[in-house]
Amino acid sequence: MSQALLQRNLDTPGARLKYLRSILRLTRAYIEKKYKLPEITLKSWENSMIKISKNGIKRCVTVYKNEGLIVDESWIADGKGLDPTIRLSLGHYFAMPSETVMPIDADADDEVAMMRDAQEFRDRYSNAVVMIVSNDEMSPYYRAGDYVGGRLRTASELDFIVNKDCIIYLKGGGQYFRRLFKDSLGRYNLACLNPVGRTTEPIIFDADIESAAAIIWIRRKDE
Repeated sequence: MSQALLQRNLDTPGARLKYLRSILRLTRAYIEKKYKLPEITLKSWENSMIKISKNGIKRCVTVYKNEGLIVDESWIADGKGLDPTIRLSLGHYFAMPSETVMPIDADADDEVAMMRDAQEFRDRYSNAVVMIVSNDEMSPYYRAGDYVGGRLRTASELDFIVNKDCIIYLKGGGQYFRRLFKDSLGRYNLACLNPVGRTTEPIIFDADIESAAAIIWIRRKDE
């Protein structure tokens, strides 16, 4: 668990569950209505009145994943593993407008603001896509946690965005954030910008690209 989260006194599975729900501003009533997880059960888990089982943890992981929050089972159980990672998912903010919104801390509130800004960008263009940078492959120009966005182009339009940083979708299903190059043989190659990054494949040669979006929008967390 990161030092920032250690300072929040998330020392029990219940406290960690309550923290996850606060990030997303979800009420227990909303979760019960959408996912059939009884409000009283979740409340008992969060308040450590009942010890949560492994199946209960799996169920919570599924719920929060569907709401845009990626969390390890081990993080809920004992605070180990990767810290929770928020993903772009805004449906719950508008699904039940009559629900009472829970207060959240400043860090989580900034995450929400970033998500709202990303949604505004997506609403502005019918072909807009947004991605969250998840590693150091494009450092120092981009950092993990940055939101980047662009307007999607088909494979026939790739020449317009050569030598630009792009969100790239491969025909085989892969998704990357790389700089797009075209070599003398007409092949498209995808390169990282960080020469000392931890990726095992800094350059993807002859990529079979389905579509791509050059970055025209970036949102960075307020620090």
